[in-house]
Formats: sequence, structure tokens, C-alpha cells
Amino acid sequence: MTPLVQACIVVVTLAFVALVATTIRALVNLGREAARLTSAAQLSMVQVERIVLETQQLLASVREIVPPAQRVATRFQHLGDRVADLSTAVLDEIEAPLFSAVAVARGVKIGTARLFDLLASRVALYRTTHNGDHDHE
Repeated sequence: MTPLVQACIVVVTLAFVALVATTIRALVNLGREAARLTSAAQLSMVQVERIVLETQQLLASVREIVPPAQRVATRFQHLGDRVADLSTAVLDEIEAPLFSAVAVARGVKIGTARLFDLLASRVALYRTTHNGDHDHE
């Protein structure tokens, strides 16, 4: 073999060895990163499991609270309906007499005002500057 071919074979062999060494080093780094990723994933899974457990406990608590809250809301609804019916009945009974009483009060006020106006005009007619003398013309 010629020295040129031998040198090429040596260069190719060295390149192949360098490629293998770089691949081995990359695989080792990949293994370390995979181990780190695995431990991080395990930590995340522990946290996710804790969150799932707390969420389940929260849902269980909500399930216990919802039926009594619904019963209370239903009772308040019935109570509100009864109050509305009662207030309607009271207003229906009071409305007509109240309007009558207001009309009477207005009539008395207007009548009283008119009476005082008439009395004031009568008093003004009898008051003169002649001290009771009717012959003032």
C-alpha cells in the first residue's frame, strides 16, 4: 500500500474514533439529563398527586355543603313568596280606606282654608278706619 492510502486510512480511523468518543460523551450527557428529567418528573408527579388529593377533598366538602344550601335557598324562596303574598293582601285591604282617608283629609284642608278665607274677608269688611261709625260715605 502506498503511504498516501495508509495516511488516509489512519485519518479515517481517527475521525471514526473521534466520532465514537463524541457519541459516547453525548450519550453519557443524555443519560444524566434523562436522570434529572426523571427526578423532576417524579417531584412533579408527587405535587400533582397532592393537588389531586386536595381537589378531591374540596369536591367532597362542596358535595356535603350543596344540599343544605339548596334547602336553605328553597326555604328562602318560599318565605319570599309568602311575604309577597302577605304584603299584597295587606295592601289590597288598606289601599281603599287609605285613599278615602287621604281624600277626606284633603277635603277638610281645602274646606278649612276656604272657611278661614271667608272669615278673614268678613273681618276685613267690618274693620274700618271710622271706629265703628257706619256713616263713612
